[in-house]
Amino acid sequence: MGSYIIKNQKVEVSDSLLIKGEKALVAKENIDKHTIIFLYEGTATTKRTRTSIQVAEDKHIEPGDFGAFANHSCNPNTQIVANYDEDNNVAEVLMLSIQPIAKGEEITFDYATTETEVTADLQNKTCLCGSKNCRGKITGFYSLTSQQKMDLLAKEITANYLQLKN
Repeated sequence: MGSYIIKNQKVEVSDSLLIKGEKALVAKENIDKHTIIFLYEGTATTKRTRTSIQVAEDKHIEPGDFGAFANHSCNPNTQIVANYDEDNNVAEVLMLSIQPIAKGEEITFDYATTETEVTADLQNKTCLCGSKNCRGKITGFYSLTSQQKMDLLAKEITANYLQLKN
């Protein structure tokens, strides 16, 4: 199992603004840039799920009952920073705001910044983020075009193991 080291009290699980009928992480108050949304530690597995976050080339972690509600956006307001301890098979997953987040705004990250591939139920599902730079479909990093990979890497919010694969 895992546990939260930090869980930001300015964030709650509430109704998603992007996905009708779903839950999401939503800001209860304004959140500054470079604010920790959550820090979670747990055992890594090779099992990829709809809610897991990839932390190494073939390792994933379930981000608990809070982090599991972080939805995708092609224009995210947070990034995931993962630290995987191979010797102990334990990972820390940090969600950090990369811009100010307004009260009532959904907290999102770009799944392609952590996932080599997404689960079959998400692969090529229509993206609902509504951002002007929306890619139209949800995919992992490996399914992006070369230009999309370069654009994402330029933002400096992708996982280290993806940066090495460019």
